[in-house]
Amino acid sequence: MCSVRPLQDQRSGQLRFLGSTTPPAAVAHAPEAAIRLLLWVRAALLSGETVLLVLADVWLGARLPWPSLGALLGLHLAALLWGLGRRRLGLSQTATALQLAIDAAVLAALVYFTGGYANPFISLLLVPLILGAVLLTPALAWALAAWVATLYTLLMSHYHPLAVQLPDATAVDLHLRGMWLNFLLTAALVAAFTGALAAALRRRDAELAAAREQRLRDEQLFALGLQAATAAHELATPLASVRLTLDELRADYAGDDELVPSLGLMHGQLQRVEAVLARLAEAARAREAYAGPPLPARRWIDRCVERWGLMHPQARVTINAPETLPTVEDDPMLEAVLMTLLNNAQAASPAGISLTASAESGRLRLEVADAGPGLGGKAPGWGVGLDLARAALERLGGRLTLAERAGGGVLARAEIPLEAGR
Repeated sequence: MCSVRPLQDQRSGQLRFLGSTTPPAAVAHAPEAAIRLLLWVRAALLSGETVLLVLADVWLGARLPWPSLGALLGLHLAALLWGLGRRRLGLSQTATALQLAIDAAVLAALVYFTGGYANPFISLLLVPLILGAVLLTPALAWALAAWVATLYTLLMSHYHPLAVQLPDATAVDLHLRGMWLNFLLTAALVAAFTGALAAALRRRDAELAAAREQRLRDEQLFALGLQAATAAHELATPLASVRLTLDELRADYAGDDELVPSLGLMHGQLQRVEAVLARLAEAARAREAYAGPPLPARRWIDRCVERWGLMHPQARVTINAPETLPTVEDDPMLEAVLMTLLNNAQAASPAGISLTASAESGRLRLEVADAGPGLGGKAPGWGVGLDLARAALERLGGRLTLAERAGGGVLARAEIPLEAGR
């Protein structure tokens, strides 16, 4: 059995990074999803700055130093475009911290030209700090916090007063309204960012739970496969002795009309056991070592049913499959799945088995139906083999479902990706 494949490097890097206080040493760059989210928040911040400045100029009639403000907005846009160009290459921790530090500096400079620390929108400096606290290492996050605190402190004593032609009472009211609007903007940005992080953490938890469940299944199947391989190895020697003895008996009693049929039956059953052990030995090897080239699906189905029929000469299978089915990989794992479904159907109703095949949306659908007692019955065969078949299909991207058949019996449906094994 193969071990569980790890989560995609990009996604696992993002989720482990966001879910821990210190990013792993292996994660040298922020993942693309985190960079994309960061750029969206920074773009929203730049847009908000521009809109607020225009409103202050048009609505309040403030005399703003537009040459300086335009240069600052251009610098902010250039930093954002640089981050956008680096999005697919990844941003190192230092580069991410530098981007956020530039955002904070531009915000502080804009506040410097629009009233300093009395500007109600000065708390937007918290946005780069919040982003850094989540995306950066503790050392860089604290450095960014010190940088933002220094900018705020400088703005307390160094700033250009905002000149507006308004009565004092109206100015105070507008200041309070500005604080309210600033709170809404900050809350919206923080909620959007933390909401995206929460969704990422939920995806991580779901993927980790699925990975743990898959690993447990793999461990169980590995133990079962090891036991099967050990049993096949231990049975080889006594079976060889039985074959030699049986060959001698058939030679000694070749003319005995009473013993010849019984010895022939024993010979056939022994061949069947040897064929099963041979298949177990093949399954212990690498799949690539004996997987054949792609075959038309109808031809592959006919061959599988023919091989299965050699072990069940009394069973009858009705095949409903068009000749126009696409090709499928000649994978022994897929053949084992079909053999298992046929074995279970034969145990329930040897004379009433039907096999229907169809292709849809890049998947081959095989439906094996029997006329047995149904899922509620106690017909033998629906045990470990079915679990192995389901696990094999899941590892190939397919699935196996069971349902009650109209009129009695069980309908087992296997959906196989046509690119399975390629």
